[in-house]
Amino acid sequence: MSPDFLPPQFIPTEQIFNLRDVGGWNGADGAKVKSGIVFRSDNFGSATAADLDRVVNELGIRHVIDLRRHEELEATGRFPEIDSVTFHHLELLHIKWELIGVDYPSGSAESEIVRFLRHRYSGMLEAGYQSISDSLDVIARGEPVVFHCMAGKDRTGILAAVLLSILGVSDDDIAADYELSNVGIARWRAYRDATWGKPEIDGGLSTPAEAMRQTIAEMNDRFGSLENYAIAAGFNKADLLRERLLE
Repeated sequence: MSPDFLPPQFIPTEQIFNLRDVGGWNGADGAKVKSGIVFRSDNFGSATAADLDRVVNELGIRHVIDLRRHEELEATGRFPEIDSVTFHHLELLHIKWELIGVDYPSGSAESEIVRFLRHRYSGMLEAGYQSISDSLDVIARGEPVVFHCMAGKDRTGILAAVLLSILGVSDDDIAADYELSNVGIARWRAYRDATWGKPEIDGGLSTPAEAMRQTIAEMNDRFGSLENYAIAAGFNKADLLRERLLE
């Protein structure tokens, strides 16, 4: 999708495909989540100089949270070392999906994709609790920050869900924010096809809103709320987060 026709949450970029503002959603007590403070993204391995200039100088990003595994950083590179930006490698631990022994439901009905993703996401939240807590601590500083994984949809989507839930955003709006990654996926695939050619089998899954709704429902059933989950994970700055990120 051309940058001229992106949904308003997206930041127009050349070769970052899923960079968008987490703000703008309705939050607790009639407040709104501030825009221009917290961003979510895919990785920056293909970013152009103009893209990085936009991130650092236009958005004013001061913290980059990378949720990926070490080998993923080595394969595509980390965010460049820039004096004004603090880099945080906070790997969100999880068992690699390809090792679980369950068929990858590419091309399956949406209900099968939702079931597959819900199971993986609840596992990520359980195994990756320390990354979630540490990432929220960085975000609670109230300084412009971007967090990302590879495609900016799964690990990034989980952290965004916990953050937005603490800020009082409704489950449906959190799921809508998550589903926007379908736009980023489409942009990446268009770039890939034009650059390297379209593969015979198109790997990767879509981001149906129902997958996030069911994940939230499962965590609410287990912990009472995503905020309670974050507290159990060691995060104790929910009030500060709301103070700094709601308006």
